[in-house]
Amino acid sequence: MTTTETGPHVRSPTFDGPIATRMSEFSAAYMTHIEEHLDEDYTHVPDRIMGLLRSTDELVQGFQVSQLVHGLQTATRAEAAGADIDMIVGALCHDIGKIISNANHPAIAAEMIRPFVSDEVYWVVKVHQDFEGMHYYARMGLDPMARLKHCGHPFYASAERFADEWDEQAFDPDFATLPLEHFEPMVREVFSRPPRRCPAA
Repeated sequence: MTTTETGPHVRSPTFDGPIATRMSEFSAAYMTHIEEHLDEDYTHVPDRIMGLLRSTDELVQGFQVSQLVHGLQTATRAEAAGADIDMIVGALCHDIGKIISNANHPAIAAEMIRPFVSDEVYWVVKVHQDFEGMHYYARMGLDPMARLKHCGHPFYASAERFADEWDEQAFDPDFATLPLEHFEPMVREVFSRPPRRCPAA
């Protein structure tokens, strides 16, 4: 069946019942149909994340390495330090938000990975710019010690380690960087998990 019909009951190619044009009027059968499609859609998330990561190789922004290489170096350092799989994947993905906006890239990246990673990794990615700000916030007229506003948070030490030992050092064109293929099984494992429902911020 095609979707050439118009009016209040346009039909889906795989749904034979009536389809309302307002969500408040969707039938239980149609909602079940949608939920089945959404469940299937989640199976494509690992491929999409891999595609996004590959696309960051085109994002250089004046650095000596691309954003993909920066993420790979951050993840390589995290793995060498004994970080768990969630943190390694978070390190790899922490800057993917730059594909959309440099200004708020931590928030974008953090929300993208949030349903699939631990609360610790979500928070570290979300605030990593404040911790990294020690090295450049003053140039922007911002407080270089913005990290201190997070003092007392249970994951403060993790964010500090992430910024100071991995992220801040990951701009070296001569670093022995592990390739994306090395991390792909971890990416696929993490983003194949059933997504958890996250509370509103």
